[in-house]
Amino acid sequence: MRYFWIPLLLTATSSLGQVDLPFDFETPESTPEFIDFEMAETTVVANPNINDNNPSDFVAKMVRNPGGEIWAGSIITLPSYLDLSAIGAFRLKIYSPMIGAVVRLKLEGLGVTELDAITTIANDWETLEWDFTGVPSGTFNQVAFMLDFGLYGDGGVLSTFYFDDVELFDGAGGLLQVSLPITHEDETVHYQTTSFAGNFSETAIDPVNEINKVTKVTKHWLALDYSGTTVSTPLGLAEPIAFEPGYTTISVDVYSPAAGIAVRLKAEEYLNITNSVETQVNTTTAYEWETLTFDLSQPIPGTPALNYNLDYTTLSIFFDFGNPGYLSGTTTYYYDNVVFSGNPAHVEGVEEVITFFYPSILTAEQPLVFKGEGDAPVDLRVYDVRGRLVQQERVQSGQFLNLHSCIPGMYVLSWGDRTQKITVTASN
Repeated sequence: MRYFWIPLLLTATSSLGQVDLPFDFETPESTPEFIDFEMAETTVVANPNINDNNPSDFVAKMVRNPGGEIWAGSIITLPSYLDLSAIGAFRLKIYSPMIGAVVRLKLEGLGVTELDAITTIANDWETLEWDFTGVPSGTFNQVAFMLDFGLYGDGGVLSTFYFDDVELFDGAGGLLQVSLPITHEDETVHYQTTSFAGNFSETAIDPVNEINKVTKVTKHWLALDYSGTTVSTPLGLAEPIAFEPGYTTISVDVYSPAAGIAVRLKAEEYLNITNSVETQVNTTTAYEWETLTFDLSQPIPGTPALNYNLDYTTLSIFFDFGNPGYLSGTTTYYYDNVVFSGNPAHVEGVEEVITFFYPSILTAEQPLVFKGEGDAPVDLRVYDVRGRLVQQERVQSGQFLNLHSCIPGMYVLSWGDRTQKITVTASN
């Protein structure tokens, strides 16, 4: 996820000095000093396309000239170190000559971290975001801008970019930090993800069910072989994954364009990537949802074993792991319903009862199985996406249940104080 470089051919394009965020280039007081590296050149110019998307009079212009490396760009130094514990998302406006250009923001100082975004509009202004919330505070006081990262510049039109209105903002917007299970349906939860090494992700509509929300992951053609997506901001999950013996599996619903794609799941300690555990399974179908089950007690050979004493709060998924993006070109994947097998935590000496239903994707003719601890039955209620009760049953652990009242679509199961999302598909 990290690149280390030594800036070469540094030239200051301004003598204005250090300026704190935000900056908009409209006045000397709001314009930082850029230090260029690897033949990039950043200057302040008139806005080439004043419109409702960006009415500013002045903007920054970056030209990536021949002779530089693929990480050519410009860097600014802030007057103080950033506190990104709560307000840690960057936002700026960019004018790109092409769709699909990689825009990398890299924070430097006492450490290094970086995130990518991708342009979706050509020859007009759009707003891109990078959410660093949760990276160590008091560590970074420099921001490097690498526009069209991954390609060599030629000084021409396709190597000329404009950007403006660089600011920090609250990426969560008051929403709750995400935790497992991840269903994408709770409007109070912040489902922002963190992609790296050439992945790009966003909340999107299910490709086969327009009423269902999922995460869409795009593996760019410039992606590295370990490109992946963390299912949260860098801050991680709100609660550690409560691994214990017998409770070591995480299931993920996956939609892939091909069968046989390697999908890796990795859990890490917050800010300590050496304390990790990872395992891998392959997709078995194409252009259909399937549930993949990852048993973290069976790690990849040569990688660390699951340690029940660690607090794993960072969870990442890697599609087509081991293959760089250029082998298949830019490819899109989707995931939903990231569910831990249970949470056997003990609170105030009282053992919590672990209950869930599986599988999470099935036809109305397939049995839904209830998993519980003990023999106590639960009263299950099944709701459609409009909140209408469509089925109600009393079930016990190990009991098979047929969803005879459910047509294809997404449903919410509710029992006690628990809920779970499932998808009913058409019969083959």
